[in-house]
Amino acid sequence: MAVRVQSARALRPRVLPQLVAALGVGVALAVAAFQLRPAVVVSPKSESAPVVVGEFDTVTVPVPVSFVPAGTKVRDIRLKQVAFPKHQLPESALVSIQPVLEGVTVAGLPANLPLFRENFSLIATAQNPVVERIPPGMRAMTVRVDATSAVEGWAGSGAIVDVLLVEKDRTTVIAERVKILSAERSVAPVDGSSAPNVPNTVTLLVTQEQCLAINTASPRGRLAFALRSLSDEDAWHETLYTADRLHGGRSAVESKANINGYVSVQRSQKTDSFALANGKWVRTDSVPEGFLVARE
Repeated sequence: MAVRVQSARALRPRVLPQLVAALGVGVALAVAAFQLRPAVVVSPKSESAPVVVGEFDTVTVPVPVSFVPAGTKVRDIRLKQVAFPKHQLPESALVSIQPVLEGVTVAGLPANLPLFRENFSLIATAQNPVVERIPPGMRAMTVRVDATSAVEGWAGSGAIVDVLLVEKDRTTVIAERVKILSAERSVAPVDGSSAPNVPNTVTLLVTQEQCLAINTASPRGRLAFALRSLSDEDAWHETLYTADRLHGGRSAVESKANINGYVSVQRSQKTDSFALANGKWVRTDSVPEGFLVARE
C-alpha cells in the first residue's frame, strides 16, 4: 500500500496563516492586559521642612492683681501666679511671697509686674507709711487746707508745692519745693481719671528750718500752696509782694543777697522806709532780714 508523503514546502502555505492568526490573538491579549493593569503613580519624594520653635525656661512668680498702695499689709494683697521667661526676670525678683509675708509695702506696686524685696519692710514702724518716707534730718508736719489752699485737691500725695503766707497787706514765700506725703491720711497719689477729693489736712515733708518757718507763719495769716512741676528746680524771683504794688508802688525783694542797704526816714507822724535792692532804692514797709534799726 502506498503512503503519500507531503513535503515541507507543501505544508507551508497552510501553517503560515495559522501562525499569523495565533500571534495576532496573543498581541491583542497582551495589549488588553496592559490596559487593564492598575495604574501606579510615582510621586517625587517629599520631605517636610523642620519647624524650629524657640523655647525658654520660664519661672512662675507672684504678681499683684491690681495696683497696691504703699502701707498695705502683704497678707491683704491679692496675688496671682504668672510665668516669665527666666532670662528676662531680674535676679532680685521674688519667686515666693513667704519671705515678706509679715511685712508691708513701702511703695506703690503696679499690677501684673514682679515684686522685689526692696518693695517691702518687716520693721514694725513700716505699718506707718508716712514714717517710712521721712529721710534722716527731715520732718513731717500737718497743716489744715481747703479747696483754695490745696489747689482744688490737686495738691495731693506726691505733689510738690511752695508754701505761701497770705496776710492782709502782703504775701510771702516761706518754704519752697515741699513734698506732700499724704492728704487726708491717704498716701495714694491723685488719680487723674477723675476729679480729686479736697482734703481737710495734708502732711508735708519739710526741712527743720521749713518746719519752724511754717509753724511761725501759721498764726499770722493763712497758708496757701502754689503747685509746681516735679521737674522745676528754679527759685522764686521775688519772695515778697506787698499791697502797695497793686497801686503802682514797689517793694523790695525779700532776699538778703539782693538787698545791700536799708534806711528809715521819719517825718512828723509818718515813717518812710527804703531798701537798696539791686542797686536801686525802693520803698519797703518791712525791715529786710539781716539789718538792724536803731531807735531813740
